[in-house]
Amino acid sequence: MSPARYDPGAISLHWVHAALIATLFVIGLSIDDLPRGPERSATIALHKSLGIMALLLLALRLAWRRLHPPPADGRLSPAQRRLARNGHRAVYLLLALTPLSGYLSSSFTPYPMRVFGYLIPKAGWPDEGLNALFGTAHTVFAWTLLALILMHIAAVILHWLQGVPVLHRMLPGRRR
Repeated sequence: MSPARYDPGAISLHWVHAALIATLFVIGLSIDDLPRGPERSATIALHKSLGIMALLLLALRLAWRRLHPPPADGRLSPAQRRLARNGHRAVYLLLALTPLSGYLSSSFTPYPMRVFGYLIPKAGWPDEGLNALFGTAHTVFAWTLLALILMHIAAVILHWLQGVPVLHRMLPGRRR
């Protein structure tokens, strides 16, 4: 008997969020290569807007997870279940801290904060030191998140190599 799959809502939220985070990494890494000007400003604005969207999507995912707990997988040892639970918690924490630190960094600039063109309130005032502090935190959190995502993918591959395919529980569509 194959273990229970995640429900379609959790699967959809997972893959949409994964695609959004991948997009944010690509955009974030490209910003420094762009010369100052309208293209760079537009790219930064898009990165900020998608970052806020990722934070809102995280809130939706956490609410969904609370209402629809993930199915147990009895094929994993208690230690593996504990590692998976703590790994997921760490990923969720960084999925929150990364955009929050980006928002705070932007809050301490002299520029208005916009999300998809709409002005939103800032949590700060122009302060280069705080902008740099939260900007550094944003970078550290983003790279740590990437490391955890790579560990997450490595765990899926390791389980597959050990004959415990866990990926199908999170894939869309019908599976046996």
